[in-house]
Amino acid sequence: MKTSSIDEKYCDLSEKEKEAQCYFDIAKELYGTDPNKELEFTVKSLQIRQEILPRDHITIGFCYHEIGAVYEKKVILDIALEHYKKAIEIYEKHLFDKEEYQFNVKKCNDICHTNVCIIYCRQRKYDDAFVYRMKALCVDDKKCHLTEKEKEAHCYFDIGNELCCTDPDKALEFTLKSLDIRQQVLPRDHIIIGFCHHNVGASYEKK
Repeated sequence: MKTSSIDEKYCDLSEKEKEAQCYFDIAKELYGTDPNKELEFTVKSLQIRQEILPRDHITIGFCYHEIGAVYEKKVILDIALEHYKKAIEIYEKHLFDKEEYQFNVKKCNDICHTNVCIIYCRQRKYDDAFVYRMKALCVDDKKCHLTEKEKEAHCYFDIGNELCCTDPDKALEFTLKSLDIRQQVLPRDHIIIGFCHHNVGASYEKK
């Protein structure tokens, strides 16, 4: 607990909060190397935080996010989805907070939505994948200005791109949907129409 005790960001935390932060930080250090230990320490952090903090506290969201990522790595996808969705529920309450947290909440929210979309693609639940990709676009500072049709095309393109290496037929189907919309609403030489043609070509090459 030494580091957290002297870190200015954590000096106002209670002893239990510092303990939870230590477990969480150790888990982050184990990311990608020991998923079982990573899960163990994140769950310890979560349990302490659930005992002492409001149920929608941002750090509880960070724990759910981390647990979701571990289960995704372990290919236990339904449990990963459950935890990503719990994280999203908390993140959405903090998107416009002025306070600075350990992580960028908007970025974390986008990552969770994207990961849920990817898992639904793996499970062939494409309607659900579309819903979560669209939700992510609507709160993305760089893409929220797009029209509804442009967002729809973007979602189809992203899903097609995700499926490109695993299911070229489905990838082609979604990329063509994206291309069709973009040809209706954008100039014919727009760069993202070029991206669509590129991915269509890649799908046919894999077939």
